[in-house]
Amino acid sequence: MMVLSALRPDASLPEFLVERARSASLRRLAADALAGSAGFAAAVWWRPTGWVVLASVALCFFSYGAWGILDRARSRSEVTARPRLAGLVDATCVLFALIGAFAAAGVLLGVWALALGTWIS
Repeated sequence: MMVLSALRPDASLPEFLVERARSASLRRLAADALAGSAGFAAAVWWRPTGWVVLASVALCFFSYGAWGILDRARSRSEVTARPRLAGLVDATCVLFALIGAFAAAGVLLGVWALALGTWIS
């Protein structure tokens, strides 16, 4: 019997992101986290026009990469054998998921604010 691991067509965004992070290499997730943190630092440091959107996008990449790395660590036997460590890793995964969700909201609100500009002043 063969098991297909394809994502169903009506999968939600969180299901898609989980599947993509679990199928990505550890190197790719680390590159996402590193590029996201560098992009966030650069956007906050230089503050170009639309820096909130740039910082939010970079934070999305960082939280995705960090969550993916921690999700891999969560399945390791060294982590599952120690309940306190497993709880800490689970809580950190939830923290990065929340950071990513708030960063995605920041992208949407930042693009909306840029589009409005001084239209309603």
